[in-house]
Amino acid sequence: MIKQLQKKFIWMTMFFLGALLFVVLFLLCEQTAVRNEDEIRRALSWCLEATGSSAQVPALPSYTLLYDAPSDSYVLLGDRRNTLYDVESLRQMTDDMPYNSVERKDGVYLEKQRTRQGYIAGLVDASVLQAQYQNLISRSVVLFFGTMGVLFAAVWAMSRWIVRPVQEAWDAHKRFIADASHELKTPLTIILADCELLQAGDPENAWLHSLHEEALRMQRLIYDLLALARYDALPQAKPEPVDLSNLCQTIALEAYERAYAHRVLIEEDIESNVLAFCEPEDAHRLVALLVDNAVKYAPDQGVVSIRLKRKDHRFQLDVENPGTLTPEQMAHVFDRFYKADPSRKKDGSYGLGLSIAKEIASRNKLALSVTCQAGAITFSVRGKSYKNVR
Repeated sequence: MIKQLQKKFIWMTMFFLGALLFVVLFLLCEQTAVRNEDEIRRALSWCLEATGSSAQVPALPSYTLLYDAPSDSYVLLGDRRNTLYDVESLRQMTDDMPYNSVERKDGVYLEKQRTRQGYIAGLVDASVLQAQYQNLISRSVVLFFGTMGVLFAAVWAMSRWIVRPVQEAWDAHKRFIADASHELKTPLTIILADCELLQAGDPENAWLHSLHEEALRMQRLIYDLLALARYDALPQAKPEPVDLSNLCQTIALEAYERAYAHRVLIEEDIESNVLAFCEPEDAHRLVALLVDNAVKYAPDQGVVSIRLKRKDHRFQLDVENPGTLTPEQMAHVFDRFYKADPSRKKDGSYGLGLSIAKEIASRNKLALSVTCQAGAITFSVRGKSYKNVR
């Protein structure tokens, strides 16, 4: 849980910092592009004025070509410092151009306007400006990813410092639960043994029977707490091939007796030879918990469906029972000590079964989710299945 909290903090922080940095760089590039367009527009206007005023000479190489139709002659004007184009090259570029239009090619901008005796054309060579803009974009991209890399390292280090007190509190909480549960096992075992001895001498005593039932419920709670503490403390699972098809069939067979006692029918649709990769003990407990939960909360005469399918190197196990869950209940159904139906206080459950299932799935890198559609609650387990069992 602490690692998930740390990951959420890292990715949320990186998202907002990345969005802020992207907006800043984007606005910088956009402002530069607008400024470049204004510079080119001013240079073209200077060319078409044909004044030759040195005080207003643009920084970009700019030329003006005047064509006099009666004499069929051309005159080239422009910044005398720029000698990149001559009359012939400009004439070839502008003769076939439409009037009152701007053409751009390889960073060169051309505009042509009609005059009384011919036309006037302006040329602005903005290739250097364009190259500078492309260089700005390239540097912005490099700056973005470089800065994001540095920020990621900084945020990751900061997240470890931030969650350290939470981690210490969480570890202390887990140690307390594990130690308290372990210490309670011995006196509870003695209580159960004494109850059984007393019941043997007085089997009709309702007080002894109630005491024994409550002690059994307490024992199940302690074992569940120890299981949660165990999964919290265990390292990452070491998966191995598990015949999930055979496992599901075995657990379904084991659940028939309890389902019959609850007047519930179990239906199976299990594809054969589905191989999953997880710890065998974890896989058995995960499937057993989901099936047990479905049988427990299915209504009388209800049907519990166990479906296992494999497709494209992945498997999906669905355990479905009739019922409904609100969106809020589905959001908390895997929380510890949460019970979707508070009225069921004496069903032998403390709301830890699905929490244990979630821990098992997370430990084995499996996806466990819940959906509720058309009056049916479905718990789904998804994971990799590389090949069939031979």
